[in-house]
Amino acid sequence: MRAVLLLILSLVMCTISPVLASSEILGVDEESSLSSLDGSGVVIAVADTGIDMDHSCFRNSTDEVGTPGPEHRKIIHLNDSIDDWDTQGHQQFKHGTHIAGILACDELEGDSGMRSLSHGAKLVVQDVVDSSGWVVPDDVTSLLAESSRYGAIINSWSWGDNTVNYTERSSMIDKWTVENPWSLVFVAPGNTGNTMLEPSNAYNVVSVVASDSNENGTLWSGNSHGPDVNGRRGTFIAAPGMDIVSAKADGTKFGMNNESYAMTGTSMATPMAASFTALLQELIQTEYGHAPSAPLLRAMLAASGESLNGGDPDSMQGYGRPSLKSFESGYIMHDSYATEDWVSLIESRGGTLESFTSNPWNGSGAVGPFLAENDSWSKLFQPIPGEDVEVVMSYNARPGGYEIDDLRLVVKTSDGRFAVDDQMSNSGFSQLYYGSFTNPLMMNSSNETTVMIRLPASQLEGVEWVSVEVVANDIYDGMNVGYLGLEGTRVGFGLVATGLQNFTQNTAPEITVIQGPAGGENYSDNFSINVNVLDMENDSYVLAIRLNNSNFTVDLSDCAAVLNHSSDVYCEIDISRDLVPRPVNREDWRFEIIVVDNNESIWTESKMTTYLSNNFSIYWVSPMVDYEEDVPIIEEEEGVEQNRALIWGIVGVIFGMVVAASIMFRGFEKRVLDNVPPPFREEE
Repeated sequence: MRAVLLLILSLVMCTISPVLASSEILGVDEESSLSSLDGSGVVIAVADTGIDMDHSCFRNSTDEVGTPGPEHRKIIHLNDSIDDWDTQGHQQFKHGTHIAGILACDELEGDSGMRSLSHGAKLVVQDVVDSSGWVVPDDVTSLLAESSRYGAIINSWSWGDNTVNYTERSSMIDKWTVENPWSLVFVAPGNTGNTMLEPSNAYNVVSVVASDSNENGTLWSGNSHGPDVNGRRGTFIAAPGMDIVSAKADGTKFGMNNESYAMTGTSMATPMAASFTALLQELIQTEYGHAPSAPLLRAMLAASGESLNGGDPDSMQGYGRPSLKSFESGYIMHDSYATEDWVSLIESRGGTLESFTSNPWNGSGAVGPFLAENDSWSKLFQPIPGEDVEVVMSYNARPGGYEIDDLRLVVKTSDGRFAVDDQMSNSGFSQLYYGSFTNPLMMNSSNETTVMIRLPASQLEGVEWVSVEVVANDIYDGMNVGYLGLEGTRVGFGLVATGLQNFTQNTAPEITVIQGPAGGENYSDNFSINVNVLDMENDSYVLAIRLNNSNFTVDLSDCAAVLNHSSDVYCEIDISRDLVPRPVNREDWRFEIIVVDNNESIWTESKMTTYLSNNFSIYWVSPMVDYEEDVPIIEEEEGVEQNRALIWGIVGVIFGMVVAASIMFRGFEKRVLDNVPPPFREEE
């Protein structure tokens, strides 16, 4: 078993004037619209030196430690197969308790500065240190399998080997996360001030460097950082990691202690970023009702980043320091892996890496899409006036030895321009090109699997819509065709965007009858119908109302209208005016209402809605005669078909507006029934 060198050997211990990792720096404050987020409903796994369970941050009550389990206040599972406590005298004693406090401390008493951002979260604690030192299992996927069983997506690891190489452990993490997309590992890159150490160089982890907690923010000089040995950016995010106050272990099991102290290093920044991400997980679970995948959480974490030294993303700070303020004004997300119960799905495949590879998954039960080579996903959105647009897409990479799949992120605008992932200019924004200049897929692709496009509001003035597109440009040709995973041929992704809003793509008008004939009613006098038309776009519509039966149709010219907004429409039928001299007395009359909206966008079509009432009867006696008119009810003739165009052609006298309405209706009906041009010009 390889010797493990803890990444805090160069840890700076601060005992003078510690600076708290202010929640306000991460956008978590009372004025935030997201201030209620505290990690509730989230489980975080931490593998470290153990935990001082009787500490105020973790014990079950003021006077009871409690037994780890589903009902425990903080610790739903403790893996004590190696050791059962953060034990005094063991290597890096106190480290695990301090890390656990950053992740989920909810102190019952003592220093309020210990309270975690995600103090509502619960923990899976994996003690991997005993009297002989660090005994991390050779197969680290066993730790990840255990955390998945207890519902933990987020894993916090502040340790690794003293090597910059991409090791077997790095590869194991990537294998696991390709097979289990609901597993995200946060890893400390080390405190050497040089190239990041393993396993923070695994493709699918979040490697976290330390910053101070000042508003403007600076990076800690001791950070190990990217680029990594794989030629990738390496560093993913920066988080407060200097002078971080958290729980202090005392080494006793029943001391009921509540002490705190400060520590510095990437070991502190890593759980700080994991704690912040627990808030993102809670946000998705609350708003969308499902747990986010690791790719979606990575995309959101990157989108939340605020640059500390300009030029982000880069190998020193990654995407910068995260802040919830990025999502205060709203966001749009898509998660290919969205499913109701990911834990059961993982367990149904066996729950281990070996069982995953022998029981591949085709994506069933998730929303998708899962893209094969040359497949694409796209959706139209509307820019929010005055706001910059930022789109981030992330996906998992297969481990070293496989080519990295190439999913491209492309944003197109309604005026013919496009931007492609990670093509940033010196301004910090993506370069916009015209479609006549080049094909987006011909532009250089990085080997990064979290990519960004950022567009300034000034470049989007007058833009009606933007298309966000994910294209599977090059996907590994694996043995399991149509499946995901190591040998699969399909890949899912997570995507988040800010500065955009859902575009109402011309929904059909809605017709609601407020008052009108009910089925089986009999009318011997004039009658009416009152309807409400709801047009979501308010882009004008034509309304026509007619009475028909099995033999003929009567267009009610006085009830036709051209309207510019949603409204109520009242139509009164005068029998002597509207129906005579036709045969009036019959049992199979019904109302037909037709509404066609007037959308002129090149990417949509007109939408038509129809309403047909139940049959009703009319038995009317003309006031011009003094005897009861005995007009037989005409039986319905079989095989009679209605020709809408012919009927409209024989409508009687139609005055000004109604003529225009009829012409407009016929034009709209043709557009509804004919093929509509595609939203984008076809490329040769």
